[in-house]
Amino acid sequence: MKLKEKESAENIFLSLAFENNPMDFFYKLATKRHHDVTKHKNYLTIEYKLEGVKTVLWFDNSFEGLNVPRLCDIYSKIKKEKATKIVICCYENSDKNLPSFIRTFKEKFVILDRYKSYEKLYKLYACFPEITKTYPKEKSLAFKDMLKYSFNKKKTKSYLFSALILIFSGLFVRVSIYYCLIASLLIVFALISQFNITNNPKNDDEII
Repeated sequence: MKLKEKESAENIFLSLAFENNPMDFFYKLATKRHHDVTKHKNYLTIEYKLEGVKTVLWFDNSFEGLNVPRLCDIYSKIKKEKATKIVICCYENSDKNLPSFIRTFKEKFVILDRYKSYEKLYKLYACFPEITKTYPKEKSLAFKDMLKYSFNKKKTKSYLFSALILIFSGLFVRVSIYYCLIASLLIVFALISQFNITNNPKNDDEII
C-alpha cells in the first residue's frame, strides 16, 4: 500500500469506530454488487440463494484488535445465522493463536485488518466512508521551535559542561585555539539559554 492509502485506512477505521451506525456504510457498500443484503445492528448478512451460500460481515470497532476471546464473543452473536462465511473487519489481528483457532470452526473466516479492509472492500468496491475523524499529522520542527529547544534554560548546564571539556582538552592538543573558539561559542549559547526571556517564559500560574 502507498503511504497515503495507509493514512486513509487509519482515518477510515477511526471514523467508522466512532460512528453510531457504521453498518449503514457497509450496507451501502454491499448493495453495490449484491441484492439480498440484510442489515442488522452490528452486522450484515448477504445471501446467494442459488448457490446456497450465506455470508456475515461484522465490523469490530475495538482498537485493541481481534483476539480469540473477542472472536468467540462475536461468533456467539451470529452463529444463529448459520453462515458459510464470516468476514470480520477489525483494527488488526492482535492474537498469534487466532489463525489456528479459526480452523476449528466449520465456517470459513476472513479476517480483514484496517489495511486489508481498505484494499479488499473499500477500494475494490470503489466505495469509501466519509472521513469524519483524522489522526493528527506530525509537523516538522519549525525554525522558531528549534530556537526554543536549543536555547532553553535546561540546556545551560549542557553547554557549560561541553565548554569546560573543550577548554580542558585544549591544554593537551595543538589545535587549542580551535577548541577555545568552540568553547567560547558554547559559553555564549549557555548565557543565551540562561537569560533568554523569550524561550523561558515565567510561569506565575499556581495550580494548587
